[in-house]
Amino acid sequence: MRKLLVFLGVLVLGATLTPSAALAGGNVEYTWTLVALGQGGWVGGPLFADGTVGGGGAFSIANGQILADISPTTWSENAAGEVTVCFNIIERRGSPGALPQTLCFGPAAPTGTATKIIFLGVEHIFRVTELQ
Repeated sequence: MRKLLVFLGVLVLGATLTPSAALAGGNVEYTWTLVALGQGGWVGGPLFADGTVGGGGAFSIANGQILADISPTTWSENAAGEVTVCFNIIERRGSPGALPQTLCFGPAAPTGTATKIIFLGVEHIFRVTELQ
């Protein structure tokens, strides 16, 4: 129960530290999500036309022994129209240096359909959706 409360606290903290869409520059072009299919967490938000990213999230691995916030930083689109999202990982609990400090996912086509990926040894769904 304590591990669950710590994990939920990290999720709330991550949500409150994330800049709002009103502060971001540009119009929203896409939305994105990264969600665990088991133990893990979630992250997602808007992708703005100026290359900035909104939203955020958190995750827990090793049965709550490692907790971290995920803070999105930038995104890019290649010539094929596929999207890559980058973010910082801020460790809140666990072995310092056990996780990479930055990571990017993609490229993924902005189809709105799920793409299965392995993130830190756990299966996740990565999804990018274009706004109409």
